[in-house]
Amino acid sequence: MLGKGEKKKILIVEDDAFLVNAYKLRFGEENVDMEIATNHQEALLVLQKNPMNAIILDVRLPGGSGFDFLEVKQTHAMWKNVPVVVVSNLSQDKDIERGMKLGAVEYIVKADCRLCDVTKKVMSHLA
Repeated sequence: MLGKGEKKKILIVEDDAFLVNAYKLRFGEENVDMEIATNHQEALLVLQKNPMNAIILDVRLPGGSGFDFLEVKQTHAMWKNVPVVVVSNLSQDKDIERGMKLGAVEYIVKADCRLCDVTKKVMSHLA
């Protein structure tokens, strides 16, 4: 848990530079510290070095999927309870079901939502 006045930290696992910059602007307005990873291997390295309060995760990543990341994350006691909000273009029921079974607290289809909606959902898990 966060101490009083402690800044919240989120990990953004996304390979789309435009979307990463949009997240930076949006969460910067919320006074949230961010770490960026462009693939699931980088994301695991970030988690090893820095505790996070939440994770935004794309599923389609170079070198492995967000599902691969979720599988590894779930095996580590330190990371297991960090809320993950999946934000992906994959919108098939089987993909959504897989993400939720692997521990995501939300699965948002990019085409169906606005950036402010993603921010609200992530911030609700930081409260």
